[in-house]
Amino acid sequence: MMTFEELEHTADVRMKITAPSLLDLFVESGFALAEILYGEYQKEPETISFPIEAKGNEVVESIVNFLSELLFLTETEYLVPVSFDLAAEGCVVSGVVAGVLFDRTKHTGGIEVKGISYSGISLAKTAAGYELIIIFDI
Repeated sequence: MMTFEELEHTADVRMKITAPSLLDLFVESGFALAEILYGEYQKEPETISFPIEAKGNEVVESIVNFLSELLFLTETEYLVPVSFDLAAEGCVVSGVVAGVLFDRTKHTGGIEVKGISYSGISLAKTAAGYELIIIFDI
């Protein structure tokens, strides 16, 4: 079940991401970034994995740093994420992101993301968990 949706924005991609826990919010935000980059894609058995760690002075900064690290891995290692095995302590998230190598025949339909924006970012605790509004610079 998709727990993220694109919201209206004039120039970039604005997303609302929901999850029952903060850790799940990191995972869902990673999959939201991947869908922007590659469009909807079939989750295949993982063939590669990379350690990932991000920290910040507050949770929002940790999320932006996590997504920036993930974006870096997609650009430098041609990673298409399939799964995340993460742990969080305070404002530090770390673990492993696993996936497959980018394949032009399978991972098309997305758009290039240049960065993760702090502009308009918001994180709220809801009755169902957490809701993040974030802008991906394209």
